[in-house]
Amino acid sequence: MKKISSIGTAAIVLTLFGFLSKATGFFREILFANYFGLSRDYEFYLVASIIPITLNSISLYIYQNYFIPTYSRQNQDDNEKASQFVKRVLINSLFISVVSLLILIIFRIQILEVYIGTQFISEKTELLFIIFSCTVPFGIISGFLTAYLQTKFNFKSPAIAGLMLNIFTIIALLVFKESNIIIIALAYFAGIFVQTVILFKVSKIWQIVLQKFQNPLTGFVSQNSPIIWIILIEVIGQLYVLSDRYFLSKVDQGGIAAINYATTIFLLPISIITISISTAILPKFSQLASSKLDSELKTKLSTALTNTSLIFIPITFLFIFFGREVIRILFERGNFNFQSTQMTYEVLFYLSLSLLFYSLYGILNKIFYVYEMVRTLFFVTVLGVCVKLLFNFILVDSMKQNGLVISTSSSYIFFFIMSVLIIHRRLKILDIKNIFKKILFYTFNGLFSLTITKILIVLVNSDSFLSDFIKIILFLLIFYTNNVLLNDAYQKKLFDELIRIVPQSNFIRNK
Repeated sequence: MKKISSIGTAAIVLTLFGFLSKATGFFREILFANYFGLSRDYEFYLVASIIPITLNSISLYIYQNYFIPTYSRQNQDDNEKASQFVKRVLINSLFISVVSLLILIIFRIQILEVYIGTQFISEKTELLFIIFSCTVPFGIISGFLTAYLQTKFNFKSPAIAGLMLNIFTIIALLVFKESNIIIIALAYFAGIFVQTVILFKVSKIWQIVLQKFQNPLTGFVSQNSPIIWIILIEVIGQLYVLSDRYFLSKVDQGGIAAINYATTIFLLPISIITISISTAILPKFSQLASSKLDSELKTKLSTALTNTSLIFIPITFLFIFFGREVIRILFERGNFNFQSTQMTYEVLFYLSLSLLFYSLYGILNKIFYVYEMVRTLFFVTVLGVCVKLLFNFILVDSMKQNGLVISTSSSYIFFFIMSVLIIHRRLKILDIKNIFKKILFYTFNGLFSLTITKILIVLVNSDSFLSDFIKIILFLLIFYTNNVLLNDAYQKKLFDELIRIVPQSNFIRNK
């Protein structure tokens, strides 16, 4: 498939595929709810899949954050050396895959006992766990192949291959419905298998594998030492969910569920947009850093941060001031009533105070990997988690579930501030003045757009999903129209990139 060299185009392509992935994933969840509801079978499915799927996700981020910067540095010095590095990492991946699978299979009973208890262990849960455990080797290899393709600026192939997981599960749900949860698990296995085959074929990795290889373990420890820190960072990051669950008895009934729903909304634009942008910029940033082109990297980093602000400032306004409407559109039906919306909106309000900061941190986070500052990032992560845990204990008694998300927002803001201070002081590649001027510009535009929207919606005195939708669209139209009228260069360039990826030229050429 065609490679994409432009960061802007790559980010937009990844965002579009990310949206498609989230849409198919959402449809998958609708089908699960329709056919399985809150049944014990579905609970067994969720319990058996959580550890293997988490391992698959972690492996993807580890390879992106470790392999891409290291490969760029190796390739800058010596192409042969870079090829040897690729082969070494592939061999290591195969070894880790086999070991991980053996550990999961051999100790499956002990693992299940830890997080579901002996009373729920049955032949069905054991079989489900085995099926999902068998996906781990393919998840690890797919993570490596995805990172390898991204170093070649091929973003489309991994994005398309990643859709296989949802597509196969959806087909199985439509065909077999609630008849057998085991078949649904097998469909997920089939999806990740096909994903791996597609990535293997597109990457042509066998061409490197067949090359003469000398001393596969040479330099393994020294070159792979950053992986230890990256793994620790990813594992520590899982403490957020676990720490909130610990306070189940101290929050209002439904409080933890409200956090879950609000977090789902909060992370939706992060997972679609920020991850797409950060994925697109990592190979290019690594390339520029390896070539010591700090001036160009500074420009591209400033553009990435400004574009992220352009997108996330209006989303922050939406979640804070129109969050109730967003929740109603997405969730308020069936057992999710008006009171549920109110509780979830309060949580989303406090959580959204950190949305912009967390989205910007998602970009700055990659700089730590590019410049091999992984140990520093580890200590920042540890301190941020400590902030989260400390405020959890301080605020939960008085503010219940709202206190838990205030602590989350505090830690996200801490991550952003520390990243800015460290990167600016050590690397001098942050154009802080320019970036914050644009943030203030978009914030004032957001306030103005909000005021105009509030005035206009007074004329529409209606309490319906349609009016909620109109409010959201109206605010966004006013915000981005103001930017057009004010001739905002960043928005113009972003829209130009969006238009450019539409294959109009191919249509004209074939006509």
